[in-house]
Amino acid sequence: MAHVEDRGRRGIVHQDKRLVMRGASFLEPQSSIVLFEDFLVDVLADSPYVTITQSGTAITAAAISATAGAPGSTALGGWVAGATDDVDAEIDEIAFGGLGTGAGTPWMRADRAGNGVLVAEFGFVIPAALTARQYFTGLTDDAVEGTATNGSLNIQTAYTLVDVADDAAGFIFSSLATAPTVWKYAATLATVGSTVSAATEGVTGVVDQYTVNRVEIDSLGNAYFYQSISGATTSGRKPPTAIGAQGLAVTPTVGLLPKMDIAPTATTTVDWELDYCFAAQRR
Repeated sequence: MAHVEDRGRRGIVHQDKRLVMRGASFLEPQSSIVLFEDFLVDVLADSPYVTITQSGTAITAAAISATAGAPGSTALGGWVAGATDDVDAEIDEIAFGGLGTGAGTPWMRADRAGNGVLVAEFGFVIPAALTARQYFTGLTDDAVEGTATNGSLNIQTAYTLVDVADDAAGFIFSSLATAPTVWKYAATLATVGSTVSAATEGVTGVVDQYTVNRVEIDSLGNAYFYQSISGATTSGRKPPTAIGAQGLAVTPTVGLLPKMDIAPTATTTVDWELDYCFAAQRR
């Protein structure tokens, strides 16, 4: 061990042993990995951490927009917008992060959360209408679920969860559900779906009102859900508040990534406008 020895008037002499390191450092980085995509780019292709897959023939190709968003919210940063194919269950999928080839690789794992949580938060609006549509926002294990899936987690009737993903946790807006304008939350653990939240828990969707959905997952795989929606006199983002939780929601060792899904439930195109995605986890 290194030490300092006082030699009086001769000064201080530093005594040490040779330090030898072999292989990787014994110190593991513990800082957080943070992704904040606000679409402040000229064209979508300039954003390396976003992958958007539109199945079928999209009515409006996904693109950066200067006019999207709720009234008064267009100055909050960039927006990306698009519209699905006008075919039932065709889907637009927006995935964030990943390695090498954009957002295709899950990069978050609940077991890395330590005493903290994984976070995925989305700010967006539902433009035009609340009918004939499905939305999902949250964390899931696959960037592309593919044609006719209605989203990583979706509801085709009443409160029955359809879990296309093997592991996922997030919010569902479904025109086919009971109380169709109320956001629900749910999860699936190794293909075993959870119950769906009650209609009294999530916020009620409002056309062109700024909505925030936030999902947090701890190291055991427990999920916590937060939401907010701007009121008639409020523009822009309101801090989300806790609305519920689900224990053992996802497998802690399965890789996840933040994702938003949009799909029609009839032969009607579904518009979507997304302001940002924020995601973070301990390294």
